[in-house]
Amino acid sequence: MLEFIENIDIKTSLFINNLHCGILDFLMFNITQWYCACMVYAILVFAFVAVKKKQWWQYILFLAFALIAVSLVISVFIKPCVARLRPCNTAELQGMLHIVRKYTAESFSFLSSHAATGFTIATFVHASLRKRHISILIFLWAFVYSYSRIYLGVHFFGDVLCGAVFGIFCGKIFNSLYAFRGKFTKLFLKKLPE
Repeated sequence: MLEFIENIDIKTSLFINNLHCGILDFLMFNITQWYCACMVYAILVFAFVAVKKKQWWQYILFLAFALIAVSLVISVFIKPCVARLRPCNTAELQGMLHIVRKYTAESFSFLSSHAATGFTIATFVHASLRKRHISILIFLWAFVYSYSRIYLGVHFFGDVLCGAVFGIFCGKIFNSLYAFRGKFTKLFLKKLPE
């Protein structure tokens, strides 16, 4: 059964990776880079400032903490434990992948940190801001950001899918923790002597 799932994962990944053209190569190569993520983060800061007014910095600080925590869990625990090679580093797939601008990665593949952090952000932002147009845009960005990893041959479809599910789960947890933080603060302040 595991072999069957892995075969489907490889075939799906190769199919997505081989759907390429010049403009998509350009877009996917750039959207996966750190500078694109930084632009999205900057836009999110402005969105939080506009919607949350004086509390914006608390949301951004908590979101930054969430991203660091998610990244550390994946890079320190999950990737080394699973130790799955990336498609671009898998000997059986050499010559079958479309590699854009010789872009590869050396660390392990499962799960995708890009997908996990992208969907953590999207879920947290959706739950925090509750603005339909912002939610649609941030989830669309998370999808394309994650899709780019398969397109570039640095992740399997399953890595990205599991990363997205993990990210949504983490986004919900961190949103709940943020809400609890507010209740805890109010409870603590009530108990302080005047």
